[in-house]
Amino acid sequence: MTFRDTLDITVQGGRGGDGAMSFLRLKYIAKGGPDGGRGGRGGSILLRAVDDVGALAKLTPHKTYRADVGKQGEGRNKNGKHGKDMTLNVPVGTVARDADTGEIIADLLEIGQTAVVASGGEGGRGNASFASAIRRTPRFAEFGAPGTKRRLRLELRTIADAGLVGYPNAGKSSLLAALSNARPEIADYPFTTLTPNLGVVEREGRGFERFTLADVPGLIEGASEGKGLGLEFLRHISRTRLLVWVLDISEEPLEAYNALRREVEAYDPTLLELPGLIVLHKIDLAAESEIQDAQHELAVAGLPIVAASSLENVGIDEVRAALFDLLPERPALAPSEPTTTVVRTEPLVVTQEDEGWRITGSEVEPLVARFDTENPEAVTYLHRHFEGMGLAQLMRRAGVKNGDDVRIGDAEFEYFDEQAVPEENVEQEEGDVDFDFDDASEVAEDDAQEPRESA
Repeated sequence: MTFRDTLDITVQGGRGGDGAMSFLRLKYIAKGGPDGGRGGRGGSILLRAVDDVGALAKLTPHKTYRADVGKQGEGRNKNGKHGKDMTLNVPVGTVARDADTGEIIADLLEIGQTAVVASGGEGGRGNASFASAIRRTPRFAEFGAPGTKRRLRLELRTIADAGLVGYPNAGKSSLLAALSNARPEIADYPFTTLTPNLGVVEREGRGFERFTLADVPGLIEGASEGKGLGLEFLRHISRTRLLVWVLDISEEPLEAYNALRREVEAYDPTLLELPGLIVLHKIDLAAESEIQDAQHELAVAGLPIVAASSLENVGIDEVRAALFDLLPERPALAPSEPTTTVVRTEPLVVTQEDEGWRITGSEVEPLVARFDTENPEAVTYLHRHFEGMGLAQLMRRAGVKNGDDVRIGDAEFEYFDEQAVPEENVEQEEGDVDFDFDDASEVAEDDAQEPRESA
């Protein structure tokens, strides 16, 4: 069976639902309190390992897979429904990497194993969450957070028990077909195999005693440096328990064996520690004396040698028996070591631009993006956070003056500094905002007590 072994896709978790801005209205309660519920969490993208080596081929290359968004919160403290997760099936043995950083996100080694590769965004808080003894009637809510978005590279590292190692046209596909139930493409020219093939080898008369044999694209010189199809090959033999060195008797088999070892060693020296078997192949093309000479030369490798011909079905039973005898017990597979994710916190920075100022930082920008900056009460709430971050002091040091435009993300504020105005002239209530809109500095007390319909 043939299958796709690498795939690039984009995955995006669903955005969280917005929180609700609502006040309780009942027949005998004319001015109920805030009761806006929280938005639902956005759906996540998961990978699930399945026993289907063709699963990657069923996904669309370069497509963006998006999970459902969370539903908006409602009045009477009703939270919005969470968005549905999206699960993508991939073959067992798949490694998922961040295509931009190379970070290993997931390594799926067992059937049924799942991993989240793009998390859904958190739901926004409703206005009921912002009520306090001072702020009894908050008229703002929080937007849902965006879900994680990343480009993924999915790489299949075939989990086969034994792997055929050999140069193009060494007869690996023919040998696989003779030993197993696989029916790969076979032709008399190099690189017939462009994608891996898997076959199940059974021992006759021994019930369910079987193992998986992989035939993958042939190596060429320089494969460990990425030449030809070499890296694709080497990736697939990285998890085998037994290496089968397939050598064409007519192509200087000892030289071919040594060259193959060099390429495998350059990729991963530990692979040479695996048990091995040399199959001296295509003996139907050689005389008996040539077969004996080749076997004598290859004896220096220190591995068992079996001469065979797939074309004439000579030595195939001997190869099968040797594979079962040499195959070690299946160990517990160790996943690829995940890359340590370094979370970089960008500090608050105030810089002058055009006729205003720009504030950047990994804490302040996402915070501002989750609120309606046209809502004076929301801006007042943000200001409390800005004070806690030391942002006001930072701006004074940078030289920001009253009336200056200040931009954070896509939002633009007009700066107002309480400390720069004599106390008798300050009409702002406690907690009012330093970033002033036309009417952001005052909210009438009687208006603050007037309930509104759900927003």
